[in-house]
Amino acid sequence: MRNTLRIQIKGYIDIPTTLGDKIRNRRIELQLTIQQLARLLKVTEEAIVYWEYNRGQSKIYNYPKLIEVLGFLPFEIDTSTLGGKIIVYRYIKGLSRKKFSNLLGVDESTLKTWEDNKYVPVAYIMQILGNLFKE
Repeated sequence: MRNTLRIQIKGYIDIPTTLGDKIRNRRIELQLTIQQLARLLKVTEEAIVYWEYNRGQSKIYNYPKLIEVLGFLPFEIDTSTLGGKIIVYRYIKGLSRKKFSNLLGVDESTLKTWEDNKYVPVAYIMQILGNLFKE
């Protein structure tokens, strides 16, 4: 058995639990400065600092670029449920619940009940969602 010594990297969080922790860890792994990450995401350096130190969260319209740059979906979402699939789709597309419900032609509260897995959409909405998820 080989014993390996793990060097602690400043700022790196061994068990990231928040979105900010995951952003910071990935930035460190990619060897990016805060300035470089801000440029890639087209946000201010202050925004990156706020996210990384859990003082604020990214707006949903930043999620597509954030997911692209990080290389993974930094959210814990159960994609085995319809609600989880809807949320993931919205995040990948950067759509708020309000915008997505308008696109589907339903009330925002109705969309929330689907995301919470309390109700299932009618057949024609299920077909629309199925087509969207295939994209």
